[in-house]
Amino acid sequence: MSGPLGDEPGHVVDSEGVRMFRTEWSAERPPSLAVVEAVAAVTGSEPTKLPLLNDAINTDALDTLFVPEADDQLRVSFAYDGLDVTVDGEGSVTVSPVE
Repeated sequence: MSGPLGDEPGHVVDSEGVRMFRTEWSAERPPSLAVVEAVAAVTGSEPTKLPLLNDAINTDALDTLFVPEADDQLRVSFAYDGLDVTVDGEGSVTVSPVE
């Protein structure tokens, strides 16, 4: 699937001069896991070395809100490990520098 950034999931893209990393969540890979994996990829850290995601957002609520049947217009953004994270109802997770 090609998203609004025009690149395949998982690729680092350059949108308006900002480096971004995009990946996807699914029923088999819930948003909370996709967020941790994306932030680990961006920071070059092991996922287990990152701060607890639950300190930034309620992971149970995030995974409950975003299910395969979620509204495509649904979007949640939050800060995690010094980065902006956006999860959307189309199945994407985007990580970018804090603006």
